[in-house]
Amino acid sequence: MTTDTPTVQGLPEQLAEFVEHRIHEATADLREQISDLEREAKDLRDELAEERDARREAEARLADLQEAVENEHDARLSALEAKANGTRSMIAELQSRELEKGAHLTYDNVEANIMDELLDVDGDRIERITKDDDNQYARLPGEEDALDRGGAVAHSTADLLPIQRLARYDDEMLANVTNRKPDELAAKAWRERDDPGRYQLWTSGSSGWRVYLKSSDLADWIRAHEEGVSKNYAQELARRTLDAMQELSKHRLITTQKKRTADGLTYKENVVVLKDDVDLPGESSLGKSDGPATDEVAG
Repeated sequence: MTTDTPTVQGLPEQLAEFVEHRIHEATADLREQISDLEREAKDLRDELAEERDARREAEARLADLQEAVENEHDARLSALEAKANGTRSMIAELQSRELEKGAHLTYDNVEANIMDELLDVDGDRIERITKDDDNQYARLPGEEDALDRGGAVAHSTADLLPIQRLARYDDEMLANVTNRKPDELAAKAWRERDDPGRYQLWTSGSSGWRVYLKSSDLADWIRAHEEGVSKNYAQELARRTLDAMQELSKHRLITTQKKRTADGLTYKENVVVLKDDVDLPGESSLGKSDGPATDEVAG
């Protein structure tokens, strides 16, 4: 009986040839697919390189445009600043000459930076005044307005109490012009007088008291507004600030004691009081101040 001779793999020769043929075909297909993938990968790399080159070119153009825009912006800004400075200088010169002629200029029209840096007037001092029309004006100290606009002078900064004048400074200037911390705090606390209320620094009074300020509330306010102040030091500052307020108001403010109940106990604490019948320069006995401004007399 005759049989097929088996291959090395143990398969009949005919089957082995068939398997080898199929393996050869599959290998050829895989090699062709690999070649296609390699060509596709190369094409993708080439496209990516082109996109990178295009991006770099676009970024370079954008950088050039940004530089051009910035240069143009800087040039225009410099031109505008030069024009503005020239205009300010012309305004300052005109205002200086008008003030020296006795003019009373609307205070808001005399810019703070012009007043501080550019005005050139006799004595280098400008006074802020309030007239009968309740508007504020700038003038040389004591100069009368030849045009008599706004009525008579109701009050000038020279008429104000020291605490009123200090309250008109901003915080930075106030710190520079006061030698004692209680004076600085007194001026800041005085500003708060225009907004009395239950949860405010000042409290609306009764029975002849316009408003009053309690030492305990002032101590809490100091701790809230002054960094690094301990409770004990705040209480000491509050006591000294009440004294300063009385002194700087030329005793228009009085200090007294008021009963206070806390934790079931009643005791007295120091308060500073503004009475109804007290006359304050620049405001009626029942009115409010004209609010803090930047300066009293500019030099």
